[in-house]
Amino acid sequence: MLREFVERKVRREIVRRNFVISALAFVGIFALWYIDSLSGLAHPFRMLVNNIHGGLTAFAMQITGGTVDSFTLSQVGTYRIEFRDGADALTMTAGYLGSAALGALMFFLVNRAPHLVRLIAGITGAFTIGFLALFIRPAETGDLISMIICLGLGALLIVLGWTGRGDINQLRSRKSVTQIVLTVISLMTGLHILLDLPLVLSTPAYTGDVITNPVAYFAEYVMPGVSVQVVAITWAAIAIALMGIAFQFGITRRLKQIPKNDDIV
Repeated sequence: MLREFVERKVRREIVRRNFVISALAFVGIFALWYIDSLSGLAHPFRMLVNNIHGGLTAFAMQITGGTVDSFTLSQVGTYRIEFRDGADALTMTAGYLGSAALGALMFFLVNRAPHLVRLIAGITGAFTIGFLALFIRPAETGDLISMIICLGLGALLIVLGWTGRGDINQLRSRKSVTQIVLTVISLMTGLHILLDLPLVLSTPAYTGDVITNPVAYFAEYVMPGVSVQVVAITWAAIAIALMGIAFQFGITRRLKQIPKNDDIV
């Protein structure tokens, strides 16, 4: 009976710790995103999230009959895709809404299935390095340092995936560190539209012949008559809803499923 009591207590403490980590990560990513003095710390994460956003957009272009001619990465972590054709309704939504779905799924798995954190870290790191190696060239980006930073983060995730053993109950264990890093990445990915909301509400659809704001482009050319504000807030609400569902099933429901100790005497 004592062992069962202790096991339940430990399980509750783990789930509650995940809740605290998620809450702190949520506050922290907004601080990283908007406080200029912290921009250096946010840089590799911003680049990773934008790579995921751009990768989903490029994938949507290709599966809808379009062609991606080039993909370039800028010094501040933004990307530029040169493409032809494709279905605007899907390609313009794939970046933000695709990121929302992917981030929510990652958050759920990281918290609901902690035994998978090493695998998820390895896959995310491999994607980061593979995407850069296959689609981005230094001569095109004009900024080798940005690539090195992003490659470094990818390598770190692979190392965490490879060596992230230890007791998940111990906060300082490498497995717990891996879980915390993935929690931050999943929240940044899933809430990307929310983080970029001030930008998408103030940036025009076009600058010259370049699409600079997919949300504004979607509002003007895919759903004419609907304002940018409505589209942006709707997408942000979808992202929040998906992350809320992931939080409910990954943390809240998991905590409620742990039996109380009333049956232990």
